[in-house]
Amino acid sequence: MEILHEIGGYPVIALLNEQAAAGDEGGLYVSTGVHGDECAPPWALLQWAESDPSVLRDVPAVMIPCFNPVGLLENTRHDGEGVDLNRNFQNSQLPLIASWQKFLEGRKFSMALNLHEDYDATGIYLYEIADDGSPGDEFMSACQDIIPRETADLVDGSDFENGMLIHEADRDDLLRIVEEDLGGGMPEAIYLYLNHARSSITFETPSEMDKARRIATHLKFLEVVSEYLRS
Repeated sequence: MEILHEIGGYPVIALLNEQAAAGDEGGLYVSTGVHGDECAPPWALLQWAESDPSVLRDVPAVMIPCFNPVGLLENTRHDGEGVDLNRNFQNSQLPLIASWQKFLEGRKFSMALNLHEDYDATGIYLYEIADDGSPGDEFMSACQDIIPRETADLVDGSDFENGMLIHEADRDDLLRIVEEDLGGGMPEAIYLYLNHARSSITFETPSEMDKARRIATHLKFLEVVSEYLRS
């Protein structure tokens, strides 16, 4: 365990298995709790880790179980200083982000997962940035019996199909999206893809749906990703 930073008296921690601590490349990165009003992902990650998944012994793995502890306690999107972390992962002026960037230096992952929730969503959806190919539909199919897929064609201003937006990687295009569509603020998923991961996936559940179903959906998502990485 490494403490990345303390905010409001609460530590933001990173957990590494032996392979990741030794600096091995590949494997899995997972973060939850970037937005404090999205509470199902941290609970699902806790339940998944407590189930002793074999993937945590088989491949390098890094988990950040609660990126925004003050936001989680206060049920707010922002951190304890009014910052939306998911528009600031390029911002090394923020002490937490600077520590996170330093922690990740030299690390490369096969897959990075960012687990989120969406107040406006009516179903699950997935956004993936990948070098080539995508297992996203396989992951969604495993979860859709718990919560159906989002049916909207437009999600957060982007065109989705069957609950998915798969972005074939193009660095210049990603930087254009950050500058033109996101006002210069970089989400964790894009930063990870540009610097540390061959595939970066954001998975979302509708935050106004029953909490137990949302937790179960994120738990199933983690399970099916684990099976994929071990295959």
